[in-house]
Amino acid sequence: MEKSRQSGHQLYIDILRIIACFSVIMLHASAQAWYSLPVDSGGFKIANSYDALFRFGVPVFVMISGALFLAPGKELDVKKLYWHNILRLAVLYIFWSCAYGLMDCRGFDPAGIGWKDVVREMILGRYHLWFLPMIIGIYVLLPVLKVWIDHASKKNIEYFLLLFFLCQILCETVRAMYSSSMLDYVLNLFQPEIVCSYLGYFVLGYYLVHIGIEKRWHKFIYTGALAGGVLNIVLGNYLAERAGEPTGAIYDSFGMFTALISAALVIWAKEAFGKRAFSAGAEKVIHEISADTLGVYVMHVGMIEILEKHGIDSQIMPLILWIPLLAVGCFAAALVVSAVLRRIPLAGKYIC
Repeated sequence: MEKSRQSGHQLYIDILRIIACFSVIMLHASAQAWYSLPVDSGGFKIANSYDALFRFGVPVFVMISGALFLAPGKELDVKKLYWHNILRLAVLYIFWSCAYGLMDCRGFDPAGIGWKDVVREMILGRYHLWFLPMIIGIYVLLPVLKVWIDHASKKNIEYFLLLFFLCQILCETVRAMYSSSMLDYVLNLFQPEIVCSYLGYFVLGYYLVHIGIEKRWHKFIYTGALAGGVLNIVLGNYLAERAGEPTGAIYDSFGMFTALISAALVIWAKEAFGKRAFSAGAEKVIHEISADTLGVYVMHVGMIEILEKHGIDSQIMPLILWIPLLAVGCFAAALVVSAVLRRIPLAGKYIC
């Protein structure tokens, strides 16, 4: 087998990015039935179970960014950060918000729509685009964050991650399971998300990739992640039925079991692919698919909606088959479109 031309590090990051992108499509594919079916129905439980298992996408995306931007020895060029990374994401967000807004306006009565309606729809865009402003917010902090990481001790970083676990992961998990006004009051007293939020995953990605957890703990983490997946399903369905309505708080991005699954995936990818040699052809395919995942991310919701408007939805076959088939189909279609758009001279890198 021909030795990989890229570093194993970069290749396993590419693989992780592809897995994370597909997981996001899986949870959005399950959303059709998640919102429309009674919570005590078998169909809802299937959709909710897929949703519970594939919530790791955004945490993994954020950890990938942390591993890359905070890498030891990597110089941070602030000018390049703003003119390349931040500008690209900002333009991408504006472009696709406008695109989705204009797509919505097609269903309006031309006689009753004004320019304010068009502008409103273009600003609202679509729900999944929230990820872009969030990651921009973290990138804005990078000039400060990188200096801290470069000079922080291992114990200092572990202290921050402990705060992330206690203030964000644990608090959100407890809140999901035992909701009450008194509990909300107590947990909101010190506003933990101001300190942690997705920044915690950003630093965790750096820690797992560049510092790492001793190999003797890996099997325990993998076992815990498998158990976490089961608990996400069981508790997710139980809590929805108890509430009498769809609720995914227990397995959301900051749910304890989703956090464990997300961390385990990063550890597994590094362990499984970090030193593995791939053929030049396989490596090129993986790298190209990875390069198109941002385009796939911004487009897949629109594709799901277009299919639904044409009667291609969760009613045409059993949900247990339809949800993954829809996800695979949307991933493949968006991948092709993204690959084409990304190659448009000058504009391509700003829209995909």
